[in-house]
Amino acid sequence: MPSKKKTILRILIYLVLAFAPAFAIELIFPDKQGGVTNAFWGATLMFYPAIASIITRLVTKEGFRDAMLGFGRRGSAKYYAVAVLYPLVLPFVGAAILHLFIVKNGSVSDSAFGSDVVMGVASLLIGLVSGIATLFHGLGEELGWRGYLTPKLEQLMPTPAAVVVTGIIWALWHGPLLAYGYNFGRDYDFFPYGGFIAMIVMCIFWSALLTWLTKRTGSVYPAALCHMLIDTVAVFLLFAYNAEGELFEFAVPEFWAKILALFPMIIVSGSVCMILLCRKNKQEKTV
Repeated sequence: MPSKKKTILRILIYLVLAFAPAFAIELIFPDKQGGVTNAFWGATLMFYPAIASIITRLVTKEGFRDAMLGFGRRGSAKYYAVAVLYPLVLPFVGAAILHLFIVKNGSVSDSAFGSDVVMGVASLLIGLVSGIATLFHGLGEELGWRGYLTPKLEQLMPTPAAVVVTGIIWALWHGPLLAYGYNFGRDYDFFPYGGFIAMIVMCIFWSALLTWLTKRTGSVYPAALCHMLIDTVAVFLLFAYNAEGELFEFAVPEFWAKILALFPMIIVSGSVCMILLCRKNKQEKTV
């Protein structure tokens, strides 16, 4: 195992290479709504963590032996299934919570999804196909965050701490976009700080899930697949709007509606994965 100084140096090189180009693009081409105006450079954003890990490996001459580029060890199929099912189940659990506790003036049957199930299922399938087709984009992040940064941090701290630190760094990597309203909009109290806090919490628990998938398979592909499907399967919004395209009236502000509807499953699933990671870590230490 390399010395702590060498590991810290590698982490710092990686972070500079991952953050610098992403921040430059987000600051030069902001659309002031949480996106970028330049389609080409916007499409490259997800690749910089992977590019950073590749360059760092080359510069530090550590090679790619532990890059987890294989498709997984024997028995990995069930984890690929989890990687696909989790993003498909998440919006429906969120929709159930939304309509049971938050929506004031309608039901699931009144939603855009419920009033046109064929269209809703088509949107679900399009998101599924899009996520699989754009797997390379997910690999662009996961090759960096789960394939490089988390294992390096594990050389300095216990696995749970490495997962949390990776989650925080991953969230802050979206910094300029969050400052303009990425993911959570702009119309809420304490903007944009509330969005930063929400993103950090979300990324910590997703970091646990994606790290668990990576460790159980020895491959970054399940995490990359899950990551992309989370991004592309966006049918939750079809439950937040009615058939006329109008947002339902919520018992809480829209920002909190998203948090209260989606975060329970994110937190519970992430917590379970964190417990499993801790248990696995203890078993490895006792062997």
